[in-house]
Amino acid sequence: MRTRLLLFAAIACAALALAAISSAQKRPEAEKPITGDFRITVRTTTSGQTTQSTTMIKGARERSETNMVVGGMNISQINITQCDLRRTIQINDTSKKYLITPMEMTDGTSSAAQGSGDGTAAGSARRGGVVTVTVNTIDTGERREMFGFTARHLKRTTMMQSSPDACQQQQMKIETDGWYINLEYGLNCESEGSSRPGRRSVPGGCQDRYDYKTTGPARLGYPLLETTTMYGPEGRPMYTSNREVIDLSRQTLDAALFDVPAGYTAASNSQELSGAPSMADMMATSGQQSGAASHGTGDSAAPNTTSSARARVRVGVVEFNNKTKAQVSGESMREQLIATLNGNGIDAVALNATSPNEAAIEARAKSCSYILYTDISMLKTASAAKKLGGLFGKATGVDTGGAGKSEARLDFRLLPTESSSPALQSSAAGKEDSQEASVNAALQSEAAAVTAAVNKM
Repeated sequence: MRTRLLLFAAIACAALALAAISSAQKRPEAEKPITGDFRITVRTTTSGQTTQSTTMIKGARERSETNMVVGGMNISQINITQCDLRRTIQINDTSKKYLITPMEMTDGTSSAAQGSGDGTAAGSARRGGVVTVTVNTIDTGERREMFGFTARHLKRTTMMQSSPDACQQQQMKIETDGWYINLEYGLNCESEGSSRPGRRSVPGGCQDRYDYKTTGPARLGYPLLETTTMYGPEGRPMYTSNREVIDLSRQTLDAALFDVPAGYTAASNSQELSGAPSMADMMATSGQQSGAASHGTGDSAAPNTTSSARARVRVGVVEFNNKTKAQVSGESMREQLIATLNGNGIDAVALNATSPNEAAIEARAKSCSYILYTDISMLKTASAAKKLGGLFGKATGVDTGGAGKSEARLDFRLLPTESSSPALQSSAAGKEDSQEASVNAALQSEAAAVTAAVNKM
C-alpha cells in the first residue's frame, strides 16, 4: 500500500511541473472560458490506485467532489467555493456537518509583508543554477469528436535537467500522449480581491533560473483522454498515469448543490466536522463508565474505551526540507508520513506554507493543534541499493561507503500551534538493505514517536 501511496503522490509532483511549463506558454486564441452551468467528471488511475473527481460550476460558485480508495477505505471529500460570499465550505456527508472558512482578503501591504517575512535577508539569498526545460510537441493530425468538441491527438516529450549548482536537482523526462480540446473552466475569485497562497522561493532564499526551449504547438489544451509516463534520471519509468474524462455536460444544475445541504449542522472545527467526539462527550462517557465500574460486581469489568473515545488530534505536516544532495521526492515522503499518522489515529493534514509564520497561520485556519517539521538530514546509499520505487534519482555527492547498507535519517520537531517551543524534538533513522526500506523505517519511527508524544499530551 505504501508503494501505491508514493506513486500516487508522484502524480502531484509531475502535475505541478507540467503546470509550471504550461503557465510559461501562450494560451491558444480559440480557448475561451466556459460559460453557464458546467459539470465535468475525471477518472485517474495510477498503479491500481483510482481517483474520481467531479467539478460543477454555477455562476460564481463551484462544487468539487473527490472519491478515492486508500488501504481499503473509501475517502470522499466535498468542497464548495462561493466567490460571491467570499467563503469556502467543507461538507461531511457521514457526520451531516459543514465547516465554513472565510476567504482572506488582500490589502496594499500584504505582499510586502509576505515578501519580507520569510526569515531570509535579501543579502543572504543564494543564487541557484539553471534548470533547462525542453518541450517537444507533435500534432499527429488525427481528429475525433468527443463530448461535442473536436479533439486533437498530440504527443509531448518534456525534458528537465538541472545544472550542478541548482537548488533543486531535477533530472527527468515526462511523456504525454492524449486527445485535447480548447476548453478552460474554473472560478477565479482573485478578481474580487482574494489572495490564494502561492509557492514562494525555496527556504533559505535559493532560486533557480528556468530556461525553456519549445518546439511544436505551445499548449496542449484540456485533456479528455491522456496517458502520462515519467522517467527517472536513469531512463527507467517511475510511473504511468491514465486520465479520462467520463462526463462533460452543460445541463442546468440545482442551486442547492452549491450551498449548505438542508438539515446539516455547523461544525466549529475540523475535528467536529470529521465526526470525532468532543471533549465534553468523552468526559461524560468516562464518568459514566467510572461510575458503572465502581458499582459493578467483581465479575464485570468496564470496557476499555480509551482508544475509541479519544479525539483525533490534528497535526499539520509541513513540506519536508531536504538537506542532502540526493534527488528525492520529499512530497512523496510527506504523503507516506501523513498516511502512517492517520493510520495511527492522528488526524494529519498537509500544510503548504513555506515559512514558520505562514505555517502557524495556516495551521490555525485548519484547526491544527500541532505543526510537524521534518528535515531529510542523511541519505546514505549502498552501491547496490534499490531506489525508492523509482522516486530516488541517482544521488550526487551521497556517501556510498562499502557498508552494504542504505541509511536514512530524519530530524523532526513537533510544535504546538500556539507556541515556538517544541513539544518533541528528535531524530528517526533507518538502516536497511535498500533505500526504500531505510526511508520507510525512518518514516515509521518518526510517526511512532509523534503518535506517542501526542497521545501523552
